[in-house]
Formats: sequence, C-alpha cells, structure tokens
Amino acid sequence: MPRYHARITGENLAALADLVRKYNVTVARHTVKRLKNGTASVDAHVESGQIRRLKAAGYGVKELENADAEGKKRQAQCRRSAIARKAAVLPGRRALRAAQGYLSVEEVEDALKELSLAPNKAFTRLIELPHRTWEKRTCRALKIGRGRGGRPAIYLLGGVHAREWGSSDILITFARLLTQAYQSNSSVTIGTNRFAAATIRKIVEEKEVYVLPQINPDGRFHSMNKAPMWRKNRRPAPAGHSQTRCVGVDINRNFDFMWDYPRFFSAEAPIANSKNPCDSDVYIGPHVMSEPETRNAAWMFDQYPNIRHFIDVHSYSESILYSWGDDRNQTARPQMNFRNPAFDGKRGIVEDRAYAEYIRPLDRAQAVKLANHMRDAIKRVRNHTYKVQQAIDLYPTAGTSDDYAFSRHVIDSRRAKVTAFTIEWGSENNATPFHPEYSEMQKIIQEITAALFAFCARAA
Repeated sequence: MPRYHARITGENLAALADLVRKYNVTVARHTVKRLKNGTASVDAHVESGQIRRLKAAGYGVKELENADAEGKKRQAQCRRSAIARKAAVLPGRRALRAAQGYLSVEEVEDALKELSLAPNKAFTRLIELPHRTWEKRTCRALKIGRGRGGRPAIYLLGGVHAREWGSSDILITFARLLTQAYQSNSSVTIGTNRFAAATIRKIVEEKEVYVLPQINPDGRFHSMNKAPMWRKNRRPAPAGHSQTRCVGVDINRNFDFMWDYPRFFSAEAPIANSKNPCDSDVYIGPHVMSEPETRNAAWMFDQYPNIRHFIDVHSYSESILYSWGDDRNQTARPQMNFRNPAFDGKRGIVEDRAYAEYIRPLDRAQAVKLANHMRDAIKRVRNHTYKVQQAIDLYPTAGTSDDYAFSRHVIDSRRAKVTAFTIEWGSENNATPFHPEYSEMQKIIQEITAALFAFCARAA
C-alpha cells in the first residue's frame, strides 16, 4: 500500500490529536499550523487506506507526493552517485571526497575510519561499539579531542531513523571540517558564521567530541536500497507475524524513559508510540532497551561519564527541541515529576492542569540559551529560521534518546547531568523531505554543521 506525503487539516487541535489517538497517522512535523478559518493543519505521511478513512471522517487531506515512488527515484540517484564516487578515487579514500550524493552505509563507516588515521591520529580515536546489529553490522564512533580524558564532552548522534539519510552525512561533514581545521590551524567559515582557529583549538584541546553518525545501519541500508520510507531497525518479526510488515523497532521509542507508556500517560494522551510489532513506524519493542542499537547509544553515556551535552540529529521540521517530551514543563513543583507514581495515568495532555513535568529553572534556561545559539548559526547560512521549542510540541512521546539522556541524572544523582537536544533538519516544503534532493541536502548540511560548531564552541 503506497504512502503519501500529505497535509492534513482538522477543525481544531483536538482533531489533529485524534490523528494519532484514533487513526495511527505518522505526524512528521513538530509544528501545527493554525489557519485563518479556525482550522489547523499538520504535515504527515499516510497510506491510501488511511486517506480514505480520514476524508470520510471530515478531515481535509492534500496529497503532496507519493512518498514511496519519489523515494525510489532518490534511491536510484544514490546508487548512481555511489558508483561515480567509487570509480573516481582510490579504494579506501573515497568516503571523504566531496559528495555529490548521500553516503552509503559502507561509506559512512569508511569515513570514520579515515578520519581516525594520519594526520588526525594524535587527536582522534575510533571507538567500536559493543553490540552487533540484527544484521550483524558493527557500529563505530569517533572521539575528537587532544590530551587527557575526563574533560567536558559533547555527544552527537545520528542515523536513528533509517529514512533520515542526511543525518549521518551531516555528522561526517562536521567531523571532517573540525579535524581538518584543527590539523591546519585554520578557521571554519559557513555562510556568515566564522569559527576562528582559536575556537577550533579550544573545542579539540579543552573539550571532547564524540561523533556517532550511524547508529542504525541496518535500517539505513534497507531504506536506501529497498523501502525508502523505512524508519525502524531490522529486528526480525515475532513468530506468527508477517516477515515484511512486522519487522523492526523504532529505536527512538525504545530508550529507558517512560518506555511502558500506558502506565505513565493518560489514556487520552495523543502519544505517538505503539505496542503493536506491525506498526510501521513507532513500535516500542518487546521490552525497554531491547535493541542493540539502543544499547549502543546508551553505552556511550556509561563508557564516557564526562559527557555533558547531547544532540540527536533527526528530520524534519526545521526545529530545535529541548526536554521534556512527555508533558509541558513547569518549574514550581519538584514533586510533580516523571518518577512520582502518584501522577501515573495523568501525563501527556498539554492543555490540562493535571500534570506538567518539572525542570529546574536554570536547566531550562541553559537549554534554551544553547538552542538559540544553534538557531542563530543556522540563520546565518541562508536565512532560514529554525524554531526553538520544547520537545512535546506537537505530541507527547516516551522512550526517546533526548529525554533518556537528560533523565539519567534525575534517576541517579551520581551520573552527570546531560543537557539534551534533538535537531529536526529540513522543511516539509522539500520533495521527499526525509531525504530531499542532494542539492538541497548540501545546503541543510551547511546549516546544521554551522549549528554544531556554534554549539561545541558554547557548551561548557
């Protein structure tokens, strides 16, 4: 059944919430557009059968493109560009060539290996993650930092959702530019942003940066070569279920933060999670942290307790999200927090007063300040303004990487406090917005790379 990128209009915000609660629609953008006639619209991806049901229920559905058909065209472009790169350069040196198309799964890993070699060997290290994926792939991260360990560290994660091809490319570009600039003692200019050589030295010599660009290589390979709209990993389907439709877990619903969402959330909350293994997008997995990819991402925090900042790079909506994602933030009632069972069954309704998630005022202020620095750096590339907002906008979520990262110090005060963000790159106005034309992706790469440089310069 084909999937369509569509704009769905409902009579009010409650009707849009019902897209998740009643119709199992995958909402893709973290912003609701309120229209002049009182209605509201949202960007989504829907199957043809869902479109029929939504129209019968009174929703307006504007089909923008056949996402599967257009995705197949994008796959063909990727194959052609990969062949051209392979033919143009020597084996083992192709990954860091100026890309004219999305990097393949193999090329992302090649790029990490290459970045860890001379002339970068004195200040980089390749890290092999402990858990093999379901299809037996090994994931790696790159540490960038000179000198003794233990300094404040920044952790950049990409490739969680398979169809968001550009996230891995962004992080490889960032690592390449950072290592090149440090090696040559030069500045980095992106748009009207200029990061001086002294700033680059401070990042490398006074901090540490961990870059994990491809946490879900199985899913990425499947999306780039078979099903372009694939989002999950490739966990085999449970016994008795379809081995095509019921494969995979959404890694970004599998982390240890309110994973068992029916216990924590109101039954009326429009939470975009599912316990159905055949859900095409947001199956949370058979148990918390069940997936090797999830455990690899979390392993980094345990292995490197000096990590103080975290960014998970996603697509799309041109937004920068900070904690929390389960309910609206509040700073007045510390006892009203995700660990308090007295509030179980009350979370996730943004408009009510039954619950709001506690965050320390200084933590919220710091998150917003750092997010604003990223927003400003992005704007200085081509005048696009990303929206800084709390993660719950549009709908509540549970089991996500950013809230897991930030919650760790609340659960165990011996752990470091990690200020956590999700960047949602790219616009709904792009064709195939999860993996737009590479000419557009190159501009997005510049925007988000500028944001990451600004973030690393500012993060303490």
